[in-house]
Amino acid sequence: MADLLECLIQIKGVADTPRRLAVRSAAFVAAAGATADAERTVRDVAARLADAEAVFRDCLSMMLAAESPMLPRLPAGRAAARSPLTAEEARAEFASRRADTVRVLERCTAGQLNRVGIEPARGRMIVADLVALMLAHDTDSLGDLTPPR
Repeated sequence: MADLLECLIQIKGVADTPRRLAVRSAAFVAAAGATADAERTVRDVAARLADAEAVFRDCLSMMLAAESPMLPRLPAGRAAARSPLTAEEARAEFASRRADTVRVLERCTAGQLNRVGIEPARGRMIVADLVALMLAHDTDSLGDLTPPR
């Protein structure tokens, strides 16, 4: 059984990522001098988060709908995101996708947070594990927006 309190705290963390992305993006661009490279970095991070969110949401939906479904491979590391969007559009896309995911997570019962899915690289995992992986992915991605010194 998942530690429900820990999972609820992690859900609050993933819900806060769009705000943290906006703050980190502004600080990164300001420190880099509002260059095209800085904007491109922000766009790439936001697009990567938006792309990953689509996969996380698909996994969540599958886990809540079926017993032990085979899940797609979860995002790992810093996969390149190719996006025709601007940095602002990519941030808005991520925020929208994340809000949808959080709405689903906030309605989950303790039993649903313990629903199982099978991920190709990780094997058996529960919804609470997925939430922890989302938060870790967010934190790793936001690390790319550390302002230059």
